[in-house]
Amino acid sequence: MKITEITKGKGKLYCVALEDDSKLWLHSDLLQNEFLHIGDDLSQERIADLKQRAAEHRAYEYGLYLLEKRGYSYRELYEKLSAAPNAQEDAVLKALEKLTRYGFLNDALYAEQLARHYVEGKKYGLRRAAFEMKHRGLSQTDIDDALAAYDDPVRISEMLLELLQKKYAPYLTDPDDRKSTEKVTAALVRRGFTYQQIRYALEDYYALLADSAAADNF
Repeated sequence: MKITEITKGKGKLYCVALEDDSKLWLHSDLLQNEFLHIGDDLSQERIADLKQRAAEHRAYEYGLYLLEKRGYSYRELYEKLSAAPNAQEDAVLKALEKLTRYGFLNDALYAEQLARHYVEGKKYGLRRAAFEMKHRGLSQTDIDDALAAYDDPVRISEMLLELLQKKYAPYLTDPDDRKSTEKVTAALVRRGFTYQQIRYALEDYYALLADSAAADNF
């Protein structure tokens, strides 16, 4: 099958027109590496190979583009690349293998980044953080390993006390106000903390509140 025309497309893509009016969209690197020129006669096997390599390159470049914007787990990126127009399973898998090999795609590192985001940034408890990370396509092993650094009772207690003081203090002015306490407890459970963790934090909070009131009256 002879090449009848080669024209530049968008970005680094080139359109290679064949005599049967079919077209190959090839990246400039692939075009140059294959030394393709107008008039070249391509076998069906070579055309199929060019299509496959072009699909792999598209998937790889799209994966890089997505990873520049935010982190992805392997599963997330697989689903994203597979949903792209004209995506091919083999090409997607090879692109993912290449991205992993070059260090652009790393579930363990991504898990650490998400753990820091959810626990340190959003102040979620470990349960909520684990749920969100699972939703991002990470394995339980990577999630557990990443959250292990935050599974410290003292650290969790300090985080909860800070949340109570900065976010929920207006609702916690009276230790006998069960309705307000239950409302705050429910909110913290939704953030991923256990009832036991919340109970201890509330006890500490009200103890500090009592000490402060006593100091003011002294």
